[in-house]
Amino acid sequence: MRLLLMVLLVLAGFGCRKPEALAAPQARVMVRFLDRDAVLDLAAPPAEGPWRLMNAGQWEPLEVRWKPGAPRLGAAVVGRTAPEWVLLEDPAGDTHRVILRGPGPEELARRNQRLDPDDRDALAMLGILWVLGWTRW
Repeated sequence: MRLLLMVLLVLAGFGCRKPEALAAPQARVMVRFLDRDAVLDLAAPPAEGPWRLMNAGQWEPLEVRWKPGAPRLGAAVVGRTAPEWVLLEDPAGDTHRVILRGPGPEELARRNQRLDPDDRDALAMLGILWVLGWTRW
């Protein structure tokens, strides 16, 4: 019994070690679309030069505005046609597939169909008045 307990304690000790820390990204490129964002974390700062975005099957130039400091933060605002991900090409010619963050089109459609509280209260009052008027007859 003691041997089993000792083995369990040793196994638990190896299983409960702290996770290794990931290196912080050296650069981050954020592409803002109307409904969602694409965020690309880079392990090394990118080379100077133009970025490109694949939009509707065509590479388009992407104007990235970099903020000074470390880590380097760059942002661009564009329209898009891709539903869930975009392709970015960095100045070195490497292509990155970036999955968009934020609510999807279905969630936005449900959110946009909701009534605001004032409209909901007005419709409730109208319904109550209609029922009261109908019960008089």
